[in-house]
Amino acid sequence: MKKISLLLLIICLSIPSFAQEGEGLDNRFYFRFGYSKPANSYLGYKNSPFKELISTTGGVFEIGSIFMLNNLDLGDGLRLGINVDYAEIAYHQFKYEDIYEEVNLHMGQVSSKVGPSLSYSPVNRLVFDVFIKLKIPWVAACYFNAPDDPDLDEDYYLGAINIGYSTGINIRYGVLMLGFDYSSNNMKMNSDEDDEIYLGNFLDFSDTGEKTKIAYMNFTLGLNF
Repeated sequence: MKKISLLLLIICLSIPSFAQEGEGLDNRFYFRFGYSKPANSYLGYKNSPFKELISTTGGVFEIGSIFMLNNLDLGDGLRLGINVDYAEIAYHQFKYEDIYEEVNLHMGQVSSKVGPSLSYSPVNRLVFDVFIKLKIPWVAACYFNAPDDPDLDEDYYLGAINIGYSTGINIRYGVLMLGFDYSSNNMKMNSDEDDEIYLGNFLDFSDTGEKTKIAYMNFTLGLNF
């Protein structure tokens, strides 16, 4: 895993030396933020016996670059590139509430992503990007509590480096940028009190495995320069 992470870092640092500015499709730096919706597979949510009583919310922030490989000319307005997200910070909350109690589960994850992109500009300043990226979640953390039940202990779970993927589309006009992507990975989340206790797919009580499914859809707005 460390070798893969080091290789990705070397690739990201070397990309600018191969990328050149193109006609209307130049290298872009961007940041964006928006709403992040947990997918049904997240934590086994779709199989939870209490799904109807669970509400979800989330948010995401990303910072990255698109390096256009203009020496690979695919035709007018069409370019191949390398899309790098230096950091994606994603947060999600699952809230269970009935007439007796409330339970909150908070999930956070910091990741990097890199992969090929294909950009098309049909008219001046308007660009569509489609991409698929290898995702490296560096760290993930989970915390849940029950504010209405003082006898329930607060629990923490932590996970480290793993592999996943992300795919989606950007719509750029001038400096404005709209994005949609789907992101997915599995991660072992260990209890802070005992390394042999795993979070698993916590919302699906029939799934007691070691790996936790983390999957979500991002809807973002940002700026690119």
